Amino acid sequence: MSEIFDRDRFDRDHRWAPGKMSAYLDRELTAGTLARMERHLGECAECRKLLAGLKRMIERLATLAAPRDAPDPSEIAAAVRARLDQPPPS
Repeated sequence: MSEIFDRDRFDRDHRWAPGKMSAYLDRELTAGTLARMERHLGECAECRKLLAGLKRMIERLATLAAPRDAPDPSEIAAAVRARLDQPPPS
């Protein structure tokens, strides 16, 4: 019976873990979810590999230079808000 329970828990955690990996890396998980993630990572080579790939991607993105002449994010947000206030085109 325990093996069935363990397998079911593993399967649930395996579906759950990928969606929480960014929060895990950003240290945003609560104590309970952190323990769940770390237990699953200790059991699952596939999720460890996925997490390692996410870490590499974040590290590489951090090395990119900011684009020149990039629009100000607050200007983009204001333009989006203005468009949302307009009636849809007919």
